Amino acid sequence: MNYIKKLNQKIFVKGTAKSVIGLGTTMTIGYGTLYYSFAIMSEEFAKEFLWTKSFIFGILSLGILLGGLIAPQIGKLLDKYGARGIMSFGSVLSAIGLYNLSMIDSKLEYIIAILFLQLVSVFVLYESAFIAFAQIAGNKARLPIIQVTLIAGFASTIFWPLISYLLTMISWREVYQILSLLNILIALPIHFFILKPNLIVKHEQDDEEIEEFIYLENLHKRNTFILLSIAFSLIAIPITVMQTQFLTLFKSFGIEISLAITLGALIGPSQVGIRVFEILFSKYITPIHSAIFSTFLMSLGLFALLFSGYSITIALVFVLLYGAGQGLSDIIRGTLPLYLFGKDGYGKTTGKLNFFRLIMTSTVPFSFAFMLENYGGTFSTIFLLVVTIIATILLTYVNIVYKSINP
Repeated sequence: MNYIKKLNQKIFVKGTAKSVIGLGTTMTIGYGTLYYSFAIMSEEFAKEFLWTKSFIFGILSLGILLGGLIAPQIGKLLDKYGARGIMSFGSVLSAIGLYNLSMIDSKLEYIIAILFLQLVSVFVLYESAFIAFAQIAGNKARLPIIQVTLIAGFASTIFWPLISYLLTMISWREVYQILSLLNILIALPIHFFILKPNLIVKHEQDDEEIEEFIYLENLHKRNTFILLSIAFSLIAIPITVMQTQFLTLFKSFGIEISLAITLGALIGPSQVGIRVFEILFSKYITPIHSAIFSTFLMSLGLFALLFSGYSITIALVFVLLYGAGQGLSDIIRGTLPLYLFGKDGYGKTTGKLNFFRLIMTSTVPFSFAFMLENYGGTFSTIFLLVVTIIATILLTYVNIVYKSINP
């Protein structure tokens, strides 16, 4: 027992072990059922109902927009009441939403189900987990945030092959019902029993003072926040594309669906590998340097994707580089605001960042589906490449601004 206790103390920040393992599990389920499932299920919707991809992904875009509109309020609620109740309630709503999606028979029912799911997803995904760790560990939350993303990095690796396999035996409706059960039978108990009822950071300033300090009083920090909002929004564009239209994009380069699913499953191990690297070297690398490295890796991966139709090896290079970049980007969404602005008002800060990120990227599923249908994979990939390069430049400038404040 003493050995286990010592090992626990070496691996985890004090008081975070159960939460890291628990939330790592629920994040895997959340992203696997609410996001990664859509890349495969969109093909099922198009096949059964003969709907266009523009319609299917257009509704998803609208849902992301609505999720962005409520993100600041959810951040405030998490600051005020803690993560346990909010995330538990979100698990119940996610299960209901997935079950409702399994029962659709018309466009109207599809619209209602997708919009509902996108709204409730804000309750249970990374941003809520990051706030929970800020409440548990304060400014030491970087390590548990990395650790939880390390576990959840297997979401695509688990769920893309799992869903594809289930579809060979049962209908897509029954698959969605199974995904619903995962949220109610596994995620809900973890959120309710692992998280403590009241994990609320003791604020040194009230909310109005924090907001004024971050966004108004200090011009440098306000500019940093604006630049970070834009950079996070741009980074989210290729991530949203890969989560929802990975198979369609690969098909445009002549890669068969079965091979695309196999390659896509390798994104998870790539994410996990880079997150292990982040854990090992987090004492020597700041979150802003990790952010710049993340977007640089994604840029290299997208450049490789342009040539993936000519070689499976090059397609694999894309998957590994892009997966590593995304693996870091998920971490920096939690650690970089904490690093730049501190733990006080963290929920409100991340809520505002998510508001701008989700608003800007809410058009991605629809616009990218339209772009693929009309201009092809090469043009669409070049667009994603340009976006990531701009994000890299903005994050580099954020680093310069931050250093000028903290020489």
